[in-house]
Amino acid sequence: EGIAPINLVVEHELHRATPGGTGGVKTIGNYAAVLKAQSAAKAKGYSDVLYLDCVHKRYLEEVSSCNIFVVKGNVISTPAIKGTILPGITRKSIIDVAQSQGFQVEERLVTVEELLDADEVFCTGTAVVVSPVGSITYLGKRVSYGEGGFGAVSQQLYSVLTQLQMGLIADKMNWTLELS
Repeated sequence: EGIAPINLVVEHELHRATPGGTGGVKTIGNYAAVLKAQSAAKAKGYSDVLYLDCVHKRYLEEVSSCNIFVVKGNVISTPAIKGTILPGITRKSIIDVAQSQGFQVEERLVTVEELLDADEVFCTGTAVVVSPVGSITYLGKRVSYGEGGFGAVSQQLYSVLTQLQMGLIADKMNWTLELS
């Protein structure tokens, strides 16, 4: 959906990954686990599925193929890498950019309740870079974020990261190398 806000449904019965499995490694098998819930969600008009942990069923894991970030004030929270979440480079880059922009970033267990109380929610992934979340539906309750586009935080992080990638701003992170 490009940079249009996505509408997610929280899946509380099916799980993308389990402890001791391959959820934290990029394998083709990771995508097979999401197909059933993703197909059902898309048939109901949702963009994608947000999965919860399979043990407690209350902590955020991932969207089918993206990492999730929850913004509350100046704090950006994202689920910690603990074997069931892919440690993507875009995720890491957004964390680094956010910290460089003065945000407090927390990698930890993030509850559904925090998600529903967030100021802004966004996802990151290789293809989308940053994808704003327009709404989350959990157990039939829909919570909307923003006015139909990027929130202020996700817009700022997207802009800085893409400008760094294109060489339009100075790279103070030392990510780029000049080739001769």
